[in-house]
Amino acid sequence: MTEMTSRTPAIAEAIPRRSWRFLLLLVGIGAVGIASMLFVPLEQLLPSGLEVPRALLMLQPAILVVGLSAAGWWAAPKLGLDAPALGALADGGDWIGALRPMLLPAIAGGLLCAFCIALFGFATADLLAGRAQAIELPLATRMLYGGTVEEIIFRWALMPLVALGLCRLSAGRGTALAVANLVAALLFAAGHLPAILMAVPMAPAWLVPAVMAANTAIGLICGWLFVRRGFEAAMIAHALAHLFSVPLMVLWA
Repeated sequence: MTEMTSRTPAIAEAIPRRSWRFLLLLVGIGAVGIASMLFVPLEQLLPSGLEVPRALLMLQPAILVVGLSAAGWWAAPKLGLDAPALGALADGGDWIGALRPMLLPAIAGGLLCAFCIALFGFATADLLAGRAQAIELPLATRMLYGGTVEEIIFRWALMPLVALGLCRLSAGRGTALAVANLVAALLFAAGHLPAILMAVPMAPAWLVPAVMAANTAIGLICGWLFVRRGFEAAMIAHALAHLFSVPLMVLWA
């Protein structure tokens, strides 16, 4: 009886799983994000002397998008998490009406995330001067890849999987989602470290905490939007963060 009661919060919030059409749409959106990497000279980012075909470099994120889209499609509804606009679009519903309530929160979240990016850029301007080209991606790639592939991996899939595991360990839904949001945000932030450390081999001690703090904050904001407004809100906020950060960094330069 105790075990059943402890799992009730997650079960009570469960919603019907979206159709296969929704899953295919989500994978297709992720494919657009992966395709945006064609704008990036990926071969130049490899260590000297290492040659890997571009198709192979893009295969790993493609496999992740397919596998984790399906994982989130299975796990997210169990916790009451959804992508209502994409679901309506896939099934012929009123996707505009589903999207409308999340636009203002997503824009506000994008602005907050943009401030995190701009503050990090301001703090590291002198350190990364002349080295930024080693880690800088085209704006279109940052918006599309970040807003689709990274969100599918860390918010759509990882966050509900962690939360669901915590619910199985008798955590309440709210606690499980809060902890899962933090875990996903920390892993999202850690994923940005290799490129930074490659660009700055002799990095000062404060650089790693700065990278982690800025990107963890972005991850937490996107995770909160996912829980409260829907997965599309997290995607939009992440994409807009890169767009909004451009004028902010110009103003602070």
